[in-house]
Amino acid sequence: MSSRRGLTLGLLVVVAILSYVDRQVFTLFQDDIKAELGLDDGQLGLLTGIAFAAFYALAAFPIARYADRGDRRLVIAVCVSIWSAATALSAFAHSFVQMLLARIGLAAAEAGAGPAGMSLLTDIFPKDRRTTIISIMLAANAVGLSGGLALAGWLSQWYDWRTVFLIVGLPGIAVGLLVYLLAAEPRRRGVVEPVPVQQTSLGEVLRTMASNASLRWVGLLLCMVPLTGFAFILWGASFFQRVHGMDKTETGFWLGGAMAAGLVIGNLVAGWVSDRYGQAKPGFNGWFAGIGLLISFPFGVGFALAGNAYVALACFVVVKFMMTLHLGPIIALCFAQVPVQMRAMMSATINMFIGLAGVGLGGTVAGYLSKAFAPGYGELSLQPSLAILSCCLLVGGIAAIMAGRTARPIEE
Repeated sequence: MSSRRGLTLGLLVVVAILSYVDRQVFTLFQDDIKAELGLDDGQLGLLTGIAFAAFYALAAFPIARYADRGDRRLVIAVCVSIWSAATALSAFAHSFVQMLLARIGLAAAEAGAGPAGMSLLTDIFPKDRRTTIISIMLAANAVGLSGGLALAGWLSQWYDWRTVFLIVGLPGIAVGLLVYLLAAEPRRRGVVEPVPVQQTSLGEVLRTMASNASLRWVGLLLCMVPLTGFAFILWGASFFQRVHGMDKTETGFWLGGAMAAGLVIGNLVAGWVSDRYGQAKPGFNGWFAGIGLLISFPFGVGFALAGNAYVALACFVVVKFMMTLHLGPIIALCFAQVPVQMRAMMSATINMFIGLAGVGLGGTVAGYLSKAFAPGYGELSLQPSLAILSCCLLVGGIAAIMAGRTARPIEE
């Protein structure tokens, strides 16, 4: 069983990496896509932002409801195969509408794999390793974010954006097949009792959050922090190319490395600290997350306004590290306050908040702010745009501390 758990974790780490590699290829090439398809920053913001996030949120809940009672490895296998095919089909887009349809397919499929995978892993691993496992998966997302940029930058030396979409998209179909054939699923093999057939609805999760002071503060946090985090991620490549004159290879290497340093280390540190100190007192997780977010604020402003590319990169590493300390502990704090049969839907709800606030509003608002500042700032218009969005980190930090203060965990 131990080796099967390890294999399952390894496969789901690969799935998480692929999910963000497919997203990041678009961000590195978005200026080329903008020029070839005749788009503006507002339309780019829609493609990376609200259009992606809306369908991500809509698809997440019906899939998560099935995952709370059905075959989770089947859900994950189908989802990764569909989003990989959608990534490959992006190579054939010749208009805004065609690219939009490909992005919608990518978003809808990616929405299902995360909650199903988190539910499966928290089922097959013991409670005392839960936050570490969650943080490993979040670190895998970070590897995908950074590795996707580095891979796309390296491939850009030889191939155009259309060919790169094909190269990164097609292998995911094989990964989906491996998940279905090799991953553990206790429900299928009768190793543990299945989750009751009673289904948890989105309305029930939202009512649970509304009736719990700690989870209300978590909701505010999940609306604020992703605005900044995803604005930096989705527009970071364009920021370094426009503001600091980097080419795609340099951007992929330096920005990808900065993301890896901040996000991967941050997630692993968060998991270790939370499991060590937050196990007996889950409220500790809120304090730990909040302090990290408050420290990240000045470095977020420094990243946006720095006149030197390497100073901006150094600030980016710090802000991503400090921001990343919040998510694993906050997810664990949420899971400690809801019953086990609600966890996949809770995970999907958290993803909905992150998707709509971060990918949706963060990417879109940053694009339209950049468009608004363009007459006065020209190619530097992303600087004031990202500096303004950094202020959301202050609100998120206060919300995290309050979530920890008011936490009321339930017994397993």
